[in-house]
Amino acid sequence: MRNIAFFAGELQLDSQRKVLEGIWQAAKEDGNNIVVYCLTLSADDSFNQGEAAAMLYDDFSVYDGYIIYSESIYSEKIRNVVIDKIRSQGKPAASIDDNIPGLIFVSSDNESAMRELSRHLIEEHDIKVVNFISGPDDSIDSVTRKRVFKEEMEKAGRSLDEKRCYTGDYYARSGRAAVKYFDEQGLLEADAYVCANDQMALGAFYALSDRGISVPADTILSGYDNIFEAANHYPRITTVNRYEEKIGRTAYKNVIRALDGKSYSEDPVVESDPVFAESCGCGAVRPVNHRLVVNQYSRNKLREARYSEMINELTVDLTNARSVDDICESLKPTVPELGGDAFTMLIGDLEGRSESDPSTIGGFRYNNGEFSSITRENFEERHPRFDADGGGNLHIIYSLHYRELFFGLASIRNSVMPLFSEFYRVLIMTLSSSLEQVNNIQKMEKMIKTLDEMWVFDPMTHVYNRAGFFKFSEQLMMDARAEQEDMFFIFLDLDGLKKVNDVLGHETGDRMICDMADVLRKTRNKEELLMRYGGDEFVVFGKGLSSEEVEEAIVKIRKAMEELNASGDREYKIDASIGYHMVPYDNEKPLSALIELADQEMYKEKREKHKR
Repeated sequence: MRNIAFFAGELQLDSQRKVLEGIWQAAKEDGNNIVVYCLTLSADDSFNQGEAAAMLYDDFSVYDGYIIYSESIYSEKIRNVVIDKIRSQGKPAASIDDNIPGLIFVSSDNESAMRELSRHLIEEHDIKVVNFISGPDDSIDSVTRKRVFKEEMEKAGRSLDEKRCYTGDYYARSGRAAVKYFDEQGLLEADAYVCANDQMALGAFYALSDRGISVPADTILSGYDNIFEAANHYPRITTVNRYEEKIGRTAYKNVIRALDGKSYSEDPVVESDPVFAESCGCGAVRPVNHRLVVNQYSRNKLREARYSEMINELTVDLTNARSVDDICESLKPTVPELGGDAFTMLIGDLEGRSESDPSTIGGFRYNNGEFSSITRENFEERHPRFDADGGGNLHIIYSLHYRELFFGLASIRNSVMPLFSEFYRVLIMTLSSSLEQVNNIQKMEKMIKTLDEMWVFDPMTHVYNRAGFFKFSEQLMMDARAEQEDMFFIFLDLDGLKKVNDVLGHETGDRMICDMADVLRKTRNKEELLMRYGGDEFVVFGKGLSSEEVEEAIVKIRKAMEELNASGDREYKIDASIGYHMVPYDNEKPLSALIELADQEMYKEKREKHKR
């Protein structure tokens, strides 16, 4: 069984989907797995960094071979990182529609088909004024299609005005946006609208229709790719059939032949054919029975309505999520409806998120109807790429992220939903937003906790400051009265701090203070309160001990200081003057007065030291 990784962007677009269908069908025949890293990129580099995180940080060495549809990855930076990682593995790899050195190049005859389409529009329909809607500037296919069309126009003694060129993103929205742009520029009227793909052509068609412009009566319209919606549209769209399934199958088969040490076709080219149809004024035979198209449309409408309900229900549940576990529990009822036989959501330390914090490691697996949690114990077995129960599977992996902040990944097995519906992509973005919400909540809670601690704790020694000590002392005094247990205060003044500060510096003096706090922290009972009262003064407050037991506690403190001094790893020795005061449980004096009495006892010892 082989495991082949496939890298592509915009999987929901018809061209990418058909390529993947060709790859998967061929892999199923061989019993091999296909693992897809899917991207939906934007003009925002930080968003793209997070979107690509699952592939950028993953271990490619676990795969036997690779296929990259780099033309669909609309970010040169990310595309180059993936290509470099593939090359570094030294294993068979194929590139679709982008001639990458060191990779098997598989392409469609993009140029010849576009040239034939262009000549048809110019010679048969005599177009002169053209509005051209291209794809992204870094798309090789888009650049080629525009270049070829421009060349054919010039050969016919005509020109393509750059003012009549609009750069889109291959989605229908770009077609609509392009028509709006031409309208605003006073360039709406044209002999033809030539589009770099069918999605944009369909978007342009409806934007033109909204403005009272009829196709093909008022203007000619063409696309590229021969997608299902364009082939069964009224009017049918003039386009180019690229045979993407064959491209995908060819790329896969060449990688497998290379793995087997067999000869393979270097740089194979899959032919493309123009389809002259009704949108340019030509006749057309429809590839699918009209009744089937209507039935599919109805199914799609019902399916999308259910998907909308699912997103609404999930969004409501996720509103109250305050942890990764909450998100997992909210998502679980939706998973069985996603169409796959397995699903994994992993939230972990894949981008330096703290493994010591349990809230940042989690997720769950769904496999053939059974749910199981991902925990710290099984975290190393977290990756959902491979199967113990055989091959022929399709895994589709998306990053869960907010801008560049990578939270984890979601993987679904043997579901076609990501190929045919925007719902799955919306689901991934909804989960990502919820993870960012939880991330912000946890940051806020941590900040509040820090502020609370700053109010009650001494920042240097991390024992109570005066505010914290007085806040919690009241409860201890109430407990003492209720239990009729006498109380005690131990007052300690660190000896020699001024000399250490003057000779060794205040940083060393601060360390000396922290050492004293550590000694008191280790020697006190858990229920006793410890406070840094002043610069070099500490107070221990407790209940339930007799005078003899308090004196034993002081002996314990002195012994701990001696042990610390005996370690010999400090430039100073710690010592302290210590006094204590016993307080009956029915005491009515204020807390400050009781501390002062213990302070006076401490000064008796300090005066005795000075007399020596």
